[in-house]
Amino acid sequence: MKRWSECSWTNSVWKSTANQPNQFFNYKDYKQVKFYTLGILLFLATGTALAQQPLSLSDAIAIGLEKNYDIRIERKNVITAENNNDWGATGILPSVRLDVQSQNNIRNQQSDNQFFGGQLFPGFELDDQRSYGLTPSLNVNWTIFQGNKAIISKRRLEQLEAESMQNADVVIANTLQAIILAYYNAVLEKDRLDVFEQQLALSRDVYSYTETKYDMGSAVTSDLLLEENNYLTDSTNYINQMLAYRNAVRTLNVLLVNEDLNNSYEFADSLFFEKQQYQFEDLKQAMLAENVDLKKIYISQSILESQVKQNRSDLFPTLSVNGGYQWNRNVSDLTNATYDGPNTNYQNPPEPLVSKTGTYFANFTLSFNLFDGGRVNRAIRNAVVAEDIGNLRIEQLETNLDRDLYEAYERYEVRRQLYGISARSEEAARTNLSISEQKFKSGTINSFDFRVVQNNYLSASIVKLQALYNLMDSKVELMRLTGGLIADYGDTNQ
Repeated sequence: MKRWSECSWTNSVWKSTANQPNQFFNYKDYKQVKFYTLGILLFLATGTALAQQPLSLSDAIAIGLEKNYDIRIERKNVITAENNNDWGATGILPSVRLDVQSQNNIRNQQSDNQFFGGQLFPGFELDDQRSYGLTPSLNVNWTIFQGNKAIISKRRLEQLEAESMQNADVVIANTLQAIILAYYNAVLEKDRLDVFEQQLALSRDVYSYTETKYDMGSAVTSDLLLEENNYLTDSTNYINQMLAYRNAVRTLNVLLVNEDLNNSYEFADSLFFEKQQYQFEDLKQAMLAENVDLKKIYISQSILESQVKQNRSDLFPTLSVNGGYQWNRNVSDLTNATYDGPNTNYQNPPEPLVSKTGTYFANFTLSFNLFDGGRVNRAIRNAVVAEDIGNLRIEQLETNLDRDLYEAYERYEVRRQLYGISARSEEAARTNLSISEQKFKSGTINSFDFRVVQNNYLSASIVKLQALYNLMDSKVELMRLTGGLIADYGDTNQ
C-alpha cells in the first residue's frame, strides 16, 4: 500500500489546525462537484421553464369536461337512452308492412291417363304455358289495449333516460373532484419545489460564504466539507422534488387527455386558505337535496316501481287489430303454347288472359291469459322484492352519506386548525432563519446549529403547504357530498 506522502494529488492543499489532524483537501474536486451540481440544476430548471402555458383551474375543468374519456363515454350512453325514449319502443303505435310478391312460371303439360277403360285426351300435350303474378299487400297490426302497458313503458323509458343523465352527473362529479385535486396537487408540488429551491439557494450561499472564509484561512476543512454536504443534500432533495412535480403534472395531463403528457404549465391559481366556515346542518340539507349519488338511486328506485306496474299490466287482456289490403294481378299466357293431341281444331288464344282481384280485411283479436304456470305472478312478486331491496339500499346509502358527511366536516374543521398551527410554525421558523443567518455570518452560531434552523424552516414550510392542500382536499370532498361540484363547475349540457 502506498503511503499518503507517495500519492499524487493534483492541486492538493495541506491544511493543519490546532484542533484538526493533518489531511489532504482536494480543492479542485470541490470545484468540479459544485459546477457539476449547478449544471444539473440549471438543466432541470431550464426544462421546467420552457414551453409552459398558463393554466387556471377553470381552464383545466373546461378542458376536462370536454375531453375526459369517462365523461365522453357517459355522454354517449345518454344519447343512447334518449334514442330509446320513444313511443315507438313501447308497443303503442301500429306496425305497417308493405309486401310485394311476384310469381312467374312456365308449365309443360302431358296426359296419358286411362278413364273408364279408355284414354282421356290420348296423346294430349300442351307445352310452354306461361303465367305471371304480382301481389302487393299492405298489412297493419295494432295492439289497441294492453292494460296501460305502453304508457307505463314510456314512463320507464323516461326514467331510464333520467338515470343515464344522472350517471353522467356522477361521473362528472368524480372527474371534477379528480381534476381539482390533481390541479392543486401539481400546484402543491410546484410550491414544494420552490421551497426546496430556496433551501438550495441558501445552502449555495452558505457554501460560497464558507468557501471564501476557507480561502482566507478563517474556516477549517471540516466546515467546508459540512457546507458542501449540505449543499449536495439540498441538491438531491431539489432533484427528487422536481421528479415529484413532473409526475404530478403528468397525472393532470392524463385527466385532461393531453397528448403530450410532459406538457408543463404556469399555474394561474394557487393554494389558498378559505376563511369561510360551514354549518353542518346546512351541509346536510344540501346533501339530501343535491347529492348526485342520492339522486341516482332515487331514479333507480322509481324504475323498480315502474317495473312492478309493468308486470301487473300483463294480468289484463289484450285487444289487437290486424287489417290491410291485398291486390293480385295474374296473367296466363298461352299465345306461344305448342299443342299436340287429337283436337286438330286447337288454336292459341290471340292474347294473354289477365285477371285482377282486390281484397280488404280487418280482424280483431281479444286475448285472455288464462294460465301460464304462474309466470306473471312470479314476475310481479320478484319485482316487488326488487323494489324492497331498492328501498333498503336507499336507507343504507343515506346512512353511509351521513357518516361520510360527519367525517368530512370534522376533518375539514380539524385541518383548518392544523393549517393555522402550521402557518404560525412556518412564520416562526422563517423569522428564526433570518435571525440565525445573521448570527451565522457574525460567528455567533456554528454551521451545525444554522443547519438545524435551515431544516426546521424547510420542514415547517413543507408541513404548511401539505396542511393547505389537505384543507383544500376536505373542501372539495364536502362539495362532492353536497352536490357543489356539479352546481359550481359541472356543465352537463356540453
